[in-house]
Amino acid sequence: MTTATKALGGPKLWLEALRTVPQVDTSEVDPLSRWLILGRVSVVVMSAISAVIGGLLAARDDVFDLPLLILVALGLILAHTGSNLVNDFWDYRHGIDSPDSPRVNYGPHPFSGEGNSLREFLLVTTFVLAAAAAIGVYLVAAAGAGVLAFALTGALLLMFYSGGPFPLKYIGLGEIAVFIIWGPLMIGGTYYVMAEELPGWVLLASVPYGLGVTTVLFGKHLDKLDFDASKGIRTMPIVLGESVARHVTIALSVLMYISTVALAIWEGMWALVLVAGALPLLALVMRFYRRPKPERPPAGYRGWPLWFVGVAFIHNRRFGMLFVAGLGLQLAIDAIV
Repeated sequence: MTTATKALGGPKLWLEALRTVPQVDTSEVDPLSRWLILGRVSVVVMSAISAVIGGLLAARDDVFDLPLLILVALGLILAHTGSNLVNDFWDYRHGIDSPDSPRVNYGPHPFSGEGNSLREFLLVTTFVLAAAAAIGVYLVAAAGAGVLAFALTGALLLMFYSGGPFPLKYIGLGEIAVFIIWGPLMIGGTYYVMAEELPGWVLLASVPYGLGVTTVLFGKHLDKLDFDASKGIRTMPIVLGESVARHVTIALSVLMYISTVALAIWEGMWALVLVAGALPLLALVMRFYRRPKPERPPAGYRGWPLWFVGVAFIHNRRFGMLFVAGLGLQLAIDAIV
């Protein structure tokens, strides 16, 4: 998920920051590049996909509203970026993101490099979260007070993932929180903004992609397992044990497809068969997760010290895009028939 880049900024680096986490000196790049990288916006594609899924589900019930979808997607992207920054702040304050930590080694950290200013960090983070909050206020006014329940629950889970007196990540609840956020809250919440109700089939439709994002977090925490254990952090893989956590990740990856089949049968959404295009990557996930992480990277491997998370992220991204394509195709078929 990381690459080496010599560029000092501009559109090329902006685009790369949307795709990966460039290994650059953030004090030498333009401000937009710096905060795209430090905010780890390459992973917020997961929030965008959740929003689009919710929007397409709303279109199926003839309640689609493009301006509202754009606002929801932007709000989720901003909230996710702000959460990344806040989590880096708390992990740094708790002494977790030390110079030898995996987080600092796989990509630039807001507090690890020279020239990074606490004042600038606070200004940028405040602006990002304030913009997300402003969008949330507008959506509550436009779609009703019910939206507030989704927004506040999501905000609390995101903000207390690494912060507060009992950070969810530190007590084995981070994976559960991520499933809830990227599944029912984001997908169901996007649907609710347009429909002002939340039927059971939409909750089922939120499960496959919610599971996918959860597998990414399992991979990330497996990659950091020894380091987290040394810091007293009890992520779900630490609670379960390394071997069990690897096999749980495989099971969750398979459940992505099983729940998709259940949705297709329940709602007659047979175009979701397109997710089968991600099966080769599922096979790769299974091959990676059947064995422990190697002690050193194979020749030519890029992205070390990350191992498990990369393949889980790529699989989830492919699955999510095909899931979106299947929903779009189903809408087209329904319109013709």
